[in-house]
Amino acid sequence: MDADRENLERHLRVAGNRALRAGTFWAMLLGLTSSAALPVMMAAGAAEKVEGPWAFAGIATVCSGLVWVLARGERVHGAVAYAVFIPFVSLPTIFFLAMHAVLPSGAGTFITGPISYLYFILLALTGFLFDFRLSALSGVAAGAGYFGAFLLGREALGTVTAPDPLLVQDFTSPPIWALKAMMMAFGGATVGALAVVAKGLVARVLAEEREKQGISRLFGQYVSEEVKDKILSDPGVRLGERKTAAVLFADIRGFSTFSERAEPEAIVRRLNAYFDAMVGAIVRNGGVVDKFIGDGIMAVFGGVVALANPAESALRAACDMRAALKRLNAAWAAEGLEPFENGIGIHHGEILQGSIGSEVRREYTAIGDVVNIASRVEGLTKDIKAPVAITLDVHRLLPETLRADCRPMGVLKVKGRCEPVEVFGMQDPGCGPPPPQGSGGEARGG
Repeated sequence: MDADRENLERHLRVAGNRALRAGTFWAMLLGLTSSAALPVMMAAGAAEKVEGPWAFAGIATVCSGLVWVLARGERVHGAVAYAVFIPFVSLPTIFFLAMHAVLPSGAGTFITGPISYLYFILLALTGFLFDFRLSALSGVAAGAGYFGAFLLGREALGTVTAPDPLLVQDFTSPPIWALKAMMMAFGGATVGALAVVAKGLVARVLAEEREKQGISRLFGQYVSEEVKDKILSDPGVRLGERKTAAVLFADIRGFSTFSERAEPEAIVRRLNAYFDAMVGAIVRNGGVVDKFIGDGIMAVFGGVVALANPAESALRAACDMRAALKRLNAAWAAEGLEPFENGIGIHHGEILQGSIGSEVRREYTAIGDVVNIASRVEGLTKDIKAPVAITLDVHRLLPETLRADCRPMGVLKVKGRCEPVEVFGMQDPGCGPPPPQGSGGEARGG
């Protein structure tokens, strides 16, 4: 969790400083435009004696530029952000105090003019740092400075006269000015609230991206791109859900004996070649590899992405797996290597699938009685002398062309289950059904 928090803060710092660069760029542009416009206004007679605001526009431009430089170096975060922004949002206050020291009417001279609106622009910039306290504190600083400037210039403002008493009240009433200051404080809090929402959105995007990356790593090598895209685009697929699907188990026969004799490098090399071939056959038929269990494979058909007939897809995958194994064995025989043999079991029914595990480690998997039976049925292939074994639930869903290749092997007892299972056996494609089951009608699964 600490790593996630640090990752979030790092992204917020990068995103905030990038946004702040854009915001301070426009602030600099505003300062430059004001610096250019004020002399033109004086020359045209539209304004008089605005040398003070003109100088302030230049200073504000420089200050915005300094913040831009800091943001470009991604330095505006943490304590630095507070050290930068509290004085930054107080620039109008500093200007009013400076004018109070040099002008006859003091702080009241320009307090009703455009410079007061700069408070809100600067408060908006604080939102780019996704820090509610910074925005709220900046709003308080702006409001307090604004009201303090009014108190300094109150006497001069009190000399304003007008036929409309409401206009005079707006210029001279302390409660009115206090309300204006309060609006600045609440403006800062409002910006901070928006920053909190934005921060939450960023956190959610990062969490979803991290989840997608994890799922992409988990499924990327085991499923087709179409299946992976489906998993990534549909959050519901990743949550726990019940689905009707076919489960396939495949296991290498005599692998323990082989692994005792062979060198580790040879074991890994041949296993990788075997898994490449098996996974390719599964993926081509719409299946998803759930997990590797030593030298075994568990695959699910119809659990993640809907298939027209998961049972048929699983059996066709089994046929492709057997054909691929034949090709592998032929290549290995040419190298003088001993062949592999495997058994494949398939069952169909309701599974529970989802991301299962602890906070530290999770696995997207399928569980349930269907999974257990499929595993036990795979073990029966040794007893029925057939490389592929399926249950009645699979057989009844197959097209007639595939049923013809399956021979009923009877109702067999499987390990760890009280009720027996009706099983059908299948030889390699083109080799016909397995031989009839011997007398007794039962075999022990292993």
